[in-house]
Amino acid sequence: MTWIQHVNVVVPPGGTAAAAAFYRDVFGLRVVDKPAALDPVGAWLQAAGEQQLHISERAGAVHADAHFALVVDDFDQTRRLMDAAGAPWTEQEDVFGGRRGFTRDPAGNRVEVLEATGSFAP
Repeated sequence: MTWIQHVNVVVPPGGTAAAAAFYRDVFGLRVVDKPAALDPVGAWLQAAGEQQLHISERAGAVHADAHFALVVDDFDQTRRLMDAAGAPWTEQEDVFGGRRGFTRDPAGNRVEVLEATGSFAP
């Protein structure tokens, strides 16, 4: 069996706090400690189970089409939180049996948001 343990997003130097707050406040991810042996810059956030989102600071551009997807239990509430955070939203056609679309974090990383229904029903 193969599974994804973490996804890493890149933010510009000094962008960790804003990105971590976005993923915490909009998607409910929980900030966890990074191992002491690693660079203390950046952040790790815990999603479901053992899945994590890592934030690294690097100078340079964000790739426009690179993205990862998050399945959310309460799509409407997540959309309200994105709106409150000033995050952009681009609605996409249903291909998995539920609503979906794209947003961007404060550093411009593209995030696909999927409703927990259809093939993603709990």
